[in-house]
Amino acid sequence: MKNIYSWLFLPLTLLLVLGLTACPSTGDDDDSGDDDDTSDDDDTTDDDDTVDDDDDSAPVGFQFNDTDFGDYDRVDRMGMPAVATALILPGNKDAYNAANPTDDVNADFVGDIVTVINLLHHGTDPADGDTGLDDDLLALDLTPCTIDAAGAGSCVTVGASLILPDTLKIDTSADAGFPNGRALADPVIDITLAVLLLELLDGTHDGSELIGSNPPANDVEFQAGFPYLAPAH
Repeated sequence: MKNIYSWLFLPLTLLLVLGLTACPSTGDDDDSGDDDDTSDDDDTTDDDDTVDDDDDSAPVGFQFNDTDFGDYDRVDRMGMPAVATALILPGNKDAYNAANPTDDVNADFVGDIVTVINLLHHGTDPADGDTGLDDDLLALDLTPCTIDAAGAGSCVTVGASLILPDTLKIDTSADAGFPNGRALADPVIDITLAVLLLELLDGTHDGSELIGSNPPANDVEFQAGFPYLAPAH
């Protein structure tokens, strides 16, 4: 079985495979010095010099890896940022990374997501002082979204449309910008935190409420042309 690190990086992996397996053949070494294979300038237009398709010494061009997709094991995946990293319990991360978006739709990992979001809002033991983030948000005049242990509430209602399934959606008829696609400069974590923490369902807040909570820009600007990322520094 062969491993790939992510279906998001499959095109890069395929390019690497193709690069490694693109081996134009030079024919058998024993024939490389055979006088019979050489030709005078006068014979370059001779019909007998055309390459026989059945000739094993003819260049083969690119050799494509035709391994069936099912023979690979997925070891990582990422659609929406922070889902696999922050919302899946440690014991289930490998299973989540190996799963498919169809498994997300089947609610295979909803229990993990609800548990983590609930802990973020309410803490592990409110009676012992671990009250989660809701009291901190209220102290900042921010209204937290609602969630209970069963997964009911506005947090899950809003978040489910983005992470079930855990894919990055692109709607060409709508304005570009995360979560509709993802540009390099989009403040994806600030928007994700707003979805997880704030009351968006009734319009109390919107997804831009926390923009600026994290560094607003890179220390080095993106480039205007490919590969767009700044040089390593």
